[in-house]
Amino acid sequence: MGLEKSNKSLKPLKTLVKLNKNKMDTLLKEIKYRDSEKDRLEKKKQQIEDESQAEIARYSGTKYAYMLDNYMQNARKSIKIVDAHIEQVVQILEKLREVLETQYSELKKFEIILEMKIKQQQEQEKIAETKAMDEFNSNKFIYEKEG
Repeated sequence: MGLEKSNKSLKPLKTLVKLNKNKMDTLLKEIKYRDSEKDRLEKKKQQIEDESQAEIARYSGTKYAYMLDNYMQNARKSIKIVDAHIEQVVQILEKLREVLETQYSELKKFEIILEMKIKQQQEQEKIAETKAMDEFNSNKFIYEKEG
């Protein structure tokens, strides 16, 4: 009966620990997704830069060289747009990491409290068990003395 009661009193804490772990898992998945998005955007930026350099090398000194200035302006605009997207993703990642850090702190608090409660209950059970054994032994002693 004591064990059943102790498990019930720990249930809310165990639930909080589980919920916090689930939130952390969700945050970690979101961070992973955003990191891959950032990598994709950085590759896209590099691709635009590489293509621009290739076009310059290909058409400079040809009759189409006059179009390179317009082409480079468009490439720079595309790079600025990609840079803006990268910056947005970086800001989102920073916020997500802050939330993750807070969530981790919360999880650790609940885990420490849970651990303390478990130790406390184990000590109480040990005391109750010792008390019961003492009572049993004293009753046994009285019974043997009388008998």
